[in-house]
Amino acid sequence: MLYVIAALVIVLGLALLVLRLLRTRRKLALLKATAARAGADIADRRGLIRARVAALGVALAQRRRISQDQRVADVAADAEGRHR
Repeated sequence: MLYVIAALVIVLGLALLVLRLLRTRRKLALLKATAARAGADIADRRGLIRARVAALGVALAQRRRISQDQRVADVAADAEGRHR
């Protein structure tokens, strides 16, 4: 009769192990999905930062070009004797 009790304890232990493994697998799936969403969010933010940096570079280049054009116009005006 002792073997029946041992068999029941083993079966109960295996059942609890299976339940624990299923719960762990579910939590790992949720963690994987959350990590994927976080990775996508970080990639989006990195792209936005790169776009802003590029736009800032373009704006600065335009400002430098306008400043240089203004200096050229001022030099031409001075050469003609006109002052602003």
